[in-house]
Amino acid sequence: MLSKLVLASALATTLAHQVPFESSSHYEFEWPIKDVAIIGAGVSGLLAYNALTETGDFERVRIFERDDAPGGNWHYTPERASDVPISMGNTSDWWKTDYVPRIPAQVPHHQIHKAGTNESIKQVLKRERLNHRQPKPLWETLRANTPAPQQQVPSFPWPPHVQWASHHSELQRYLRSFASWLGISAGDRNPVVSYNTRTELVTKRFDKYGRHRGWTLLLRKFVETREGQYEETYWEEHFDAIVVASGRFNVPHIPAIPGLIEWQKRVPEKIIHSRQYRSAGDLKDKNVIVIGASASATGISADINTFAKTSYLSVREGSNDPRAPVRRATHINTVPSNTTFIGEIKAFHAIPEGGEIRDGRIELLNGTFISGIDQLIFGTGFRYAFPFLPQYHNSSASRDQPVDSEQQPIVTDGSHVRSLYLDIFYIDQPTVAFLGQNVGIQTFSYGKYAGAAIARVWSGKAQIPSSAAQWRHFWNTVEERGGLKKGFQWLNAEANDKCLRFFVAWLNADAARNGGRLLDLPPDV
Repeated sequence: MLSKLVLASALATTLAHQVPFESSSHYEFEWPIKDVAIIGAGVSGLLAYNALTETGDFERVRIFERDDAPGGNWHYTPERASDVPISMGNTSDWWKTDYVPRIPAQVPHHQIHKAGTNESIKQVLKRERLNHRQPKPLWETLRANTPAPQQQVPSFPWPPHVQWASHHSELQRYLRSFASWLGISAGDRNPVVSYNTRTELVTKRFDKYGRHRGWTLLLRKFVETREGQYEETYWEEHFDAIVVASGRFNVPHIPAIPGLIEWQKRVPEKIIHSRQYRSAGDLKDKNVIVIGASASATGISADINTFAKTSYLSVREGSNDPRAPVRRATHINTVPSNTTFIGEIKAFHAIPEGGEIRDGRIELLNGTFISGIDQLIFGTGFRYAFPFLPQYHNSSASRDQPVDSEQQPIVTDGSHVRSLYLDIFYIDQPTVAFLGQNVGIQTFSYGKYAGAAIARVWSGKAQIPSSAAQWRHFWNTVEERGGLKKGFQWLNAEANDKCLRFFVAWLNADAARNGGRLLDLPPDV
């Protein structure tokens, strides 16, 4: 056993040259990190909690989840999310389409809302609760497009004989089982986790000398306590560091194609985003256009195929980015052959006065016109947004240049997340870390190692470079990935494996120097 540890330590030290900073120049945290908040109880949030608590180095680790159960995007419910306000998409307030932080006049604040027999108030409160928890982008028949063995927490395997392409309900149960194993599922009633709790605002906390010494979270719980009665509570909690694990699917993107905003005003229920789609049965004998070429668009196109009268799939030319983790052809090949492929939509011409959506004409870039459509479904992706961090949103920032301000933005146009070292640590203040923002990663295994990096850095068992070195690394990454734009967070299989090897080399090298448990690579890397 001893020889194995010595060999592993030697290997970790040998690999340490892969770490992109000099060990003699590292970042010094301005305050000790003992109390940590995690925003989100999806895959990344659960893995962060596991990593932080298993070290034993933190006095308090809390999770705040806006939904009523763990699982994040794998928590399916039949409710449909609210319509996407397309007109906001090109404004500086686009990120508020998820939610606008609610700031009460006094904190703490508690209020009970009773609808009584008033049906209109009941519907308002029900919609408020729905927007608070935000239904997830799943539909009834959806199955994972990643094999089950690659969608499991290392050291917490699926039971034998699980289906290769798991139904979303199986993933939901699997994640609840993992949460129960951690003791933080909804039924465990563990006070360290607060469900039905949305983080409204994260602000800097200062000591009596005016020095930044942590973060204050303004929290809002909004829950139905009985039929027609809702309880709303605001309070604050203070932490030394924050893990943002709130996911990538909170702000749906629908492009403001000419004429589409007017169509939405006329027939809002006929224009939906993939997040709102639930069942193909609703589209029986309808003429449907699905817009997009990635997983959601092609998955919905396949799902409606035997129900719709005519199923169209609108795909843009030149949307096959070579850096994409999954090539466009892979998605397109899942679409049934009787689907009618059409090109990019140029414009939506006005629906005649008194007419319906079927009376409107849709013009394609190639000059073709289509009419008689009953439903539009946009599988056009999501934008990154963190409404609880409005001070780090800057919609006017130049994509590939630093911003002339004391703090650099994290979000600009929503196509990417910036100012992060290793796509994790906010460089201007590394007591804020992000988990699960990359696309194309093996989320479950990647989250384990990225979570371990966060836990070890904050506990002092691993080091990150100085701020200057972190910025050099970030801008080198920007150049390597072709700029700050859509796809910046994309990691294909090769890049995913490279990152995992890097985490293991870096963390094991520091463990060999400072003491600590050595990490093994996943068996398939």
